[in-house]
Amino acid sequence: MKVRTGKKTASLVCLIMTAMLAALLSGCTTFDSFRHAFFEETDEDQMPVITIGVFEPQTGRNSERGKNELKGIELAHSIYSSVDGYKIVLSKIDTQSKVSTTRTAIQGLIDMKPAAIIGSAGEATSLAASEYIEKAGIPTITPSATNPLITQSNEYYFRACITESQMGEGLAEYAYRQLGSSNIDIVSLKNDSSTAALIDGFDEKIRFYTRYEYSDPINSRIEISQDEEEMKDAINKIASDKCDVCFVSLGTGMMDTFFTMAEEKKLTDVTFIGPRSWGMSDFTEMMKKHTDIKIVFPYASVISGSSEASDALTEEADRFQLEYEARYGSDDVPTEDAALGYDSYLILINAIHNAKSTEGKDIRAAIADLKDLRGATGVFSFDDRGNVVRTVNLSTIKDGKVVSEYVTRSEAEAQKLEDVEETQETTTEEEQ
Repeated sequence: MKVRTGKKTASLVCLIMTAMLAALLSGCTTFDSFRHAFFEETDEDQMPVITIGVFEPQTGRNSERGKNELKGIELAHSIYSSVDGYKIVLSKIDTQSKVSTTRTAIQGLIDMKPAAIIGSAGEATSLAASEYIEKAGIPTITPSATNPLITQSNEYYFRACITESQMGEGLAEYAYRQLGSSNIDIVSLKNDSSTAALIDGFDEKIRFYTRYEYSDPINSRIEISQDEEEMKDAINKIASDKCDVCFVSLGTGMMDTFFTMAEEKKLTDVTFIGPRSWGMSDFTEMMKKHTDIKIVFPYASVISGSSEASDALTEEADRFQLEYEARYGSDDVPTEDAALGYDSYLILINAIHNAKSTEGKDIRAAIADLKDLRGATGVFSFDDRGNVVRTVNLSTIKDGKVVSEYVTRSEAEAQKLEDVEETQETTTEEEQ
């Protein structure tokens, strides 16, 4: 897409605009400064248009997540509605949470020739769209789909959320470094593969942390069915193991029963860790009955940050919260999915600016090259498989709300600490 040109005065305005943008955006990670300095006084109706496509489930089983992601995307668009002299237009389609609908819809969206695409909330729908996206060469970012296949075989697909494996590693850091635990039980549902990557990431990292210890950090691995007697046996095993951390992943209804049994067994000194679905509204509502149970889970909370979160959740997180309340009202609490939708849009417009181009291959390269972009949910960079490389935000529930509990160390900080620990262990062994 080329910028439209006209009279000499129009050309001069374009040159001035380019110079101002270059100065304003040098070293910046958001668009707030140039929005206030220039675009608020620009007539967007006179701008050439650039399209960002959005495919999200607005109906069907994934509609709650899709609607929340779209709210975040639309919020970001309302704040940052133009880039480098282009007015941004959103073209939205509903996947209906169905693979068959997605295949038809994504082809129609591609025919609109968007510069980039955001979507989708569903794992299956994101995978279904992948082949069409790669063939069209349109850079795309999924806010929340974690399946590694979505990005690892498609150089045009990126993700704003961290992978299940990364979440598991974050939980392991919290268990070992924050709680000082190497006394852990794992409870899971039989034949449930949905949390396999999360558990594997946790297991691998906790073993790395405890590699110099003689005992296995995992006391028991307990698989149960949806049977209360088996659940009771699991609770009794946790009590007999005297573990201080328990990883558990069951449905909301089963977790309600599980926590009731844990309270009856007086296991309120155990920290229960689990999947990011614990941040969903049905789970947070259920936890109002279990205020003595301590839970921690991966969730990019932007509502309330602890002191550890100060570096990751800063200016853009504050902006997101304020603008979200102004747009949707104080009773509408922003979810992780809304924040990730918001960040997906920020990633794309920063990449478009950095690329100085609307060509797909140039924008794709610019996304891959992004370093330390500050969003509402954290600081973004990407690896060579399109996965975001950033700290893991862990949350808990207090007073019926999801709040930040812990933010993992950056890659550089973690490596430095691990080097120190390894040196200390080596020194101890030599002295012995």
